[in-house]
Amino acid sequence: MSLRLGFEMTGVRALSYLGVRGPNLDEWRSFATEVLGLQIVESSTPDRLMLRMDDRAHRISVEQGEPGLDHLGFEMASREDLDELASRLRTAGVDVAEDGGLAKVRKVEYLMRCQDPAGNNIEFAVGHLDATTPFVSPRGVTFKTGTQGLGHAVIIVPDFDAAWAFYVGLLGFRVSDTIDLRFTTATFLHCNSRHHTLALAAVPGMSALGHFMLEVDELSHVGKAYDIVTDRKIPLSMTLGMHTNDHMVSFYVKSPSGFDIEYGT
Repeated sequence: MSLRLGFEMTGVRALSYLGVRGPNLDEWRSFATEVLGLQIVESSTPDRLMLRMDDRAHRISVEQGEPGLDHLGFEMASREDLDELASRLRTAGVDVAEDGGLAKVRKVEYLMRCQDPAGNNIEFAVGHLDATTPFVSPRGVTFKTGTQGLGHAVIIVPDFDAAWAFYVGLLGFRVSDTIDLRFTTATFLHCNSRHHTLALAAVPGMSALGHFMLEVDELSHVGKAYDIVTDRKIPLSMTLGMHTNDHMVSFYVKSPSGFDIEYGT
């Protein structure tokens, strides 16, 4: 499928942060720190776990609730790009609202929110703040973020054409490649130098988070995490291997919320 774009690339430049939900935040606390090597933000509450993986104030949040995706937060290049994108979305019939209160929670300067055609909460933010203290991984892990953002997310959508029109037609994502998964086709999209920031897999009647990926900078960190997962008998969806498209050496582990996390380099 192809779409001729009639505008310049938007200011969407990375997956800046994301939020998920889970019924057991204590399980998430140990999983995030002891397995993934993420750092807990001191301002976390009993109902909201905030996690760091670099100098940003946070990258991942886990809300108390039914398991699943809570939101995807995309980084914008400027306030002007944010306003331009909001105008484009409104013209296309998408309900977009600026939310100053939510911007404070997310530690960003400006934030617009909407929903994608699959019903996922999507946020566009400018000025994601840095923390006031250095990032310290409980496992001594360093993550690859920077201009590439926190990693990537794969979402399952009920209507591929609608998702394509939103992410490619309106947000300006570019296609990296597609892969046949036997039960569906995965389309990989990029907005920066990372092979993909988002991937779409269509399954009629289903909207869900397939997985999100965290990239570390050394293969030894992947191996150590894999050893911890196997020692603790945490369910694996895929063992160690290398992807043919992005050449990521990774494994897939079940998170406490039931969806997968890809951990690789």
